Amino acid sequence: MVAISRSAALAPRIAASSAPPTLRLDSRGASVVTLQKKLKAAGFDPGAADGAFGPKTLAAVKAFQKSRGLASDGIVGPKTWSALNSATASSGGSGPTLRQGARGEPVRALQNRLNALGFNAGTADGDFGPKTLAAVKAFQKSRGLTADGVVGPKTWDKLGIKVQTPSTPSGGGRVVTGYVNGVPRQITLSPIPNGKEMRSDAAAAFNRMHAAARAAGINLTVNSGFRSMEQQRALYQAYLNGTGNLAAKPGYSNHQGGIAVDINVGGTGSSTYRWLAANASRFGFVRTVPSEPWHWEFRP
Repeated sequence: MVAISRSAALAPRIAASSAPPTLRLDSRGASVVTLQKKLKAAGFDPGAADGAFGPKTLAAVKAFQKSRGLASDGIVGPKTWSALNSATASSGGSGPTLRQGARGEPVRALQNRLNALGFNAGTADGDFGPKTLAAVKAFQKSRGLTADGVVGPKTWDKLGIKVQTPSTPSGGGRVVTGYVNGVPRQITLSPIPNGKEMRSDAAAAFNRMHAAARAAGINLTVNSGFRSMEQQRALYQAYLNGTGNLAAKPGYSNHQGGIAVDINVGGTGSSTYRWLAANASRFGFVRTVPSEPWHWEFRP
């Protein structure tokens, strides 16, 4: 028999205890303080670093997880700790070049970081609008950078955060001209079921919702996703002619922005509609046209 020293026998236990603990809502202590500091350093505002895992810290964790492509469940386990450590490993930063009109998680991370540093970028909604532009320019000026409102390598470095650029989904990544409130902008499309497409972040959320519905025995059949200008013009003309459904003026349909999807619900009494009414909001989808139970939009 080989003698095993007491210290050797305890080694696995000691090594295991050195791993960061799993944290969730209502956790308390020094590990929560560490979490809150790392979130703030990564550009996500958890509130005061007081060691209390409350609603604001929960929201920051979920936003961070979403920005890194993790399950946005608010539970800080090994994967979230690893992503946080990677995000704050360097005092420098990196991310995609952003400017007014950009949308998505990198913009949300930018807004969170600016707000955390005292530059009011407004609500962290992932939409690089005039308020975010003003905040970027003010930040750049305060750091001796050219105040052009374009977030490139030098600005990311001064911000001190690393933002992952979402990878192009398999079979997706088609860049097209979309329209938001009549204004053209470049958007990236990814596939959803039934041969349709949506803006990539909306497509990812829809595909998760589609899988959850299928697991519940519900098939979400897509009738319409992203529409080109030509498609919207044809639908609008049919509406004007009295031969088609209500359609927005070309350039002003949220289908052209890639966030709207028409689902074959079969009426508000159907099991499909009832499932959507009860669950769609969990995936960021809301019904926005009272007269159209089939029309849902991605509004995270």
